[in-house]
Amino acid sequence: MGRPQYYQISIRIALLIFNGVIIFSSYTKGYIINTIGFTLLLFFQFFLFLNYLNKIFSDVEKSIDCLLYDDYSNSISKEKRKNSLYNKTALLLEKHRKQNIQKTSEQLILTNIIESLNIGILILRKDKHDSIEVFQLNTTFSKFLRIPKFYKWSLLKSKLGKLLTHISDWKQHRHTVVLTINEEKETFFLKTSVTQTNEYEYLIVSLETIQQLIDKKEKEAWYKLMNVMSHEIINTITPISSLAENLGSLLQEDSPDADTIDELSQGLEIINRRSKHLTSFVDTYRKLAELPLPQKEKFNLTELVKNTIQLFNQEFILKNIEVEFSIKSEFIINADKKQIEQVIVNLLSNCLYAFENIKLPKITISIFGDNMRTHLSIVDNGIGISSEIKDNIFVPYFTTRKDGSGIGLTLSKSIIESHNGIIQFSSAVGKTTFTLTFIK
Repeated sequence: MGRPQYYQISIRIALLIFNGVIIFSSYTKGYIINTIGFTLLLFFQFFLFLNYLNKIFSDVEKSIDCLLYDDYSNSISKEKRKNSLYNKTALLLEKHRKQNIQKTSEQLILTNIIESLNIGILILRKDKHDSIEVFQLNTTFSKFLRIPKFYKWSLLKSKLGKLLTHISDWKQHRHTVVLTINEEKETFFLKTSVTQTNEYEYLIVSLETIQQLIDKKEKEAWYKLMNVMSHEIINTITPISSLAENLGSLLQEDSPDADTIDELSQGLEIINRRSKHLTSFVDTYRKLAELPLPQKEKFNLTELVKNTIQLFNQEFILKNIEVEFSIKSEFIINADKKQIEQVIVNLLSNCLYAFENIKLPKITISIFGDNMRTHLSIVDNGIGISSEIKDNIFVPYFTTRKDGSGIGLTLSKSIIESHNGIIQFSSAVGKTTFTLTFIK
């Protein structure tokens, strides 16, 4: 409160006290008329004092109400702002007005970002009394479920169907869900997360179609493939180009000597070797790209594994590798026998590479399953697969071996997937496991 207000309040209080003293003096001396007159004057002064105080605080109270209800229509005149109390109140209003505009702008940006996503997004908000409201809902989400964009939870939850059972527990999930939409079944990848603030708990629900996930993975795979191919081709062409330029200058000499001829011979040999490497690279790509469709037949997987182990028998003995495979039961699968044999050969070859500088190397092979699936597991105690390369082992031409082509695991993955099967791996120190799953 400014000095002018302090002065006015002090003067008014002093006048009230002075008037009270006069009333007391008049009453003790028996001046009844004077006492009544000054008493009326006292009441009038008191009324003016209360009115003055009310006038001061009414504007402040009005401004506080505006802050409470986010109403920034109130303004304080320049004349009033000469008073420090009014000025600080006006500054506080202005500060909160700017903060509210900023918050509204950020909310609009967030809404536009969520709206532009091709992933369905639903954000629910729950208060301390477990009252739920829809905080955000984008068009993609409503299109996926083919429902209106209801922002009232009581209306929206009645349209969610089976999805409601997956989010009603208000917990984190990552799995696929099959939803019936307009009497058609569609599969989605559902991901939920929970975020807690002081007042609210938020549940963030995202929906992706399986096709979206496949497209995303395909783009990533093609990007990695193009990187590897461009790297390989450039590494081959660059020295050839440099050599060709150098050899061209040598040929321009009138009478090349023995050293020049020897240099020409070495250059041509390098060009020949690098060209063969590039041809081999293209051939492996063709082998990968032109993988034939599997010619399926029913055969004994147990017998195939035994025969494939025999192919490596001499190498296992030479390198003192223990192979454990004691399965005697017959596991019949319907697949392309030659292609599955190729996959097993690739995996066993990788095991041999993993045993570099390993004492007591061992490979454990097992087959197990049920009425619906058959699993083939190949485990080795080799060097393992480092976390840095785990995401790349199925990428074409990616290899850590000096003499490796980089398509063994890629080809294996393509073969298994062409059989509608699954290839998975896990790796830790001293144990790497590749598992092939065949669906009957």
